[in-house]
Amino acid sequence: MNAAPDARAAAFCSPAAADPFHAVATASDVWRPDPFDVRTIHARVRSWFDRAVERAAAADGPATGRLLLLLGESGSGKTHLMRAFRARLHGEGRGYCAYMQMTSYTGDYARYALNNVVDSLDRPYFEGRDPESGLRRISDRLVAMLPDAGREAVDRLREGGMSQAAADSLVSDLADALIRDPRLGGVDVYLIQAMLYLQADDPAIHARLLKYLRCESMTDRDRRYLGGLDPSTYADACSRMIERLGKLIHAADRAPLAICVDQLEDVFDLDEAGPKFRRAMATLCDLLSRVPSAIVVVSCLENFYDELKPMLTRPVRDRVEHDPRPAVLETPCGPDEVRDLIARRLEFLFRSRGVEPDPEDPTAPIPASLISALVGLRARDVLQECQAYRERCVEEGKMAAYPPSEGAAPPRPPAAVDEGRRAFIGIEQAWNDFRSAQADPVPTEDPELAELLARALREAADELGDDPPAARVQADDRFILYEGPRTKFVAAICNRGQQGGGLGKQIDELESWAAAHNRRSVAVRSVPFPTGGRKTRIAAILSEFEADGGACVVVEDSDWRAMAAFVAFRARKADDPAFEPWRRDARPLTSLRPLRTILNLDATASEGTSI
Repeated sequence: MNAAPDARAAAFCSPAAADPFHAVATASDVWRPDPFDVRTIHARVRSWFDRAVERAAAADGPATGRLLLLLGESGSGKTHLMRAFRARLHGEGRGYCAYMQMTSYTGDYARYALNNVVDSLDRPYFEGRDPESGLRRISDRLVAMLPDAGREAVDRLREGGMSQAAADSLVSDLADALIRDPRLGGVDVYLIQAMLYLQADDPAIHARLLKYLRCESMTDRDRRYLGGLDPSTYADACSRMIERLGKLIHAADRAPLAICVDQLEDVFDLDEAGPKFRRAMATLCDLLSRVPSAIVVVSCLENFYDELKPMLTRPVRDRVEHDPRPAVLETPCGPDEVRDLIARRLEFLFRSRGVEPDPEDPTAPIPASLISALVGLRARDVLQECQAYRERCVEEGKMAAYPPSEGAAPPRPPAAVDEGRRAFIGIEQAWNDFRSAQADPVPTEDPELAELLARALREAADELGDDPPAARVQADDRFILYEGPRTKFVAAICNRGQQGGGLGKQIDELESWAAAHNRRSVAVRSVPFPTGGRKTRIAAILSEFEADGGACVVVEDSDWRAMAAFVAFRARKADDPAFEPWRRDARPLTSLRPLRTILNLDATASEGTSI
């Protein structure tokens, strides 16, 4: 007798199995490829994006057809599409994607766009495969354009041990050599010079480079790390920097810069919606005019756009509505799409429990009557109904009847947003605004970073709703001792370079601390850890460290900034009745990948790291 059906039913009903039916794609999901993506959903829009990438990458590509407005109701898959765009672009190494949720912050939209472009480029290029950041990838492309002697000079910069004056002279000479390359003739030489400093793998240099790219004010000490480069702080500097970055990307990698702007509708209060909408769209159209290799995708609720499109100037409206026409997302799922949405998630669930899916009936053991009832719903509703049905099965400990014996109504779209949901959205908007406006620089000294990480870990433990609610977290110089109901560890900031054995000594000290406290070790660094297999001493040290159960975690600048912003945001909003429900649902800190890895939250999930 074939026991597979019983095994699949047991896996489906098991409370220990990971839930694959989460329906809402959030901003933190965008940076990771979706293993459940169904490419037949919104296939026409995906094809447009592929064609736009090809046109923008061409040296003589057309200047038109590079702005797409995605219109659709809530839950139609707009954020999921942007996640799919980034995954396809980065997965195939065809370009660079920036993602942002437009803000109601009433300041400079060009600055907001620049900050998000820089944050996006500073993230891992393709999580799980290419840990290097997009910025480092661009820097490496510049190095590849150097002659042999230039690449050998870069090796000396990577090895470290140079004085600042010697490094400055070397980088300046390399930049001069590159700007003579006809392929880089239209690129700003000072941007080339700044990007070459990334080859030093120095967290202090990395922090100053990000300030330079964001067009922030820099102290004399900051400028010394970049050979005395002055930041651009004039009125048009932010738009100009995006233009410079876009041209550098195209010249060095023959690739476009795609800018995805999400949830335009969620962040405008009605009194000022028109002027804000007009400024935001004008800013995006201006960026397209400046960067011939740029692509812009904007998502918006259809009714919001219909109400506010008269506020746009005629040239902007013509570009938005006719170059090409907006894409209205069709929300009902057909039978094949419903089957694919469910089958991919069931396959993940079964294999996480050591069970094979049914090749003849990939949606089994979900009742066929439920599958049929889901046809015609939005993708989000399909997944939410499957999630609700599985929760019933887990509660009953067996495959539950469908429809329920009490004769519940078949699935239907959710009701209109209630007042509680409006308050939740208000907090979400306030958090996005606050984080966007946060201009305080990230600390550069290890003890200050350790204190910031300790505060974030305390907040994260509270966010998880653990009992007891607060973990014991102590910062001591660059070390953090953590003990909570889920895990305990010693973490340490390990930002020294590999030259002179500095990083290796920090790892040794961390292991000694962890052994003394009988806890696992977590090495935290603001730039990627050195790679190269076991060819170098530090690579061998790190390999052994991880083999012994240690974890190497990179916290990017955007994550440090989010941690710092949340601590201040909570102080302002903690008394708001909507704050706590929002925090427990949105999880602004425990959705950050570095904190999830440090706290071992993904140990049982396939995409997580067991440490």
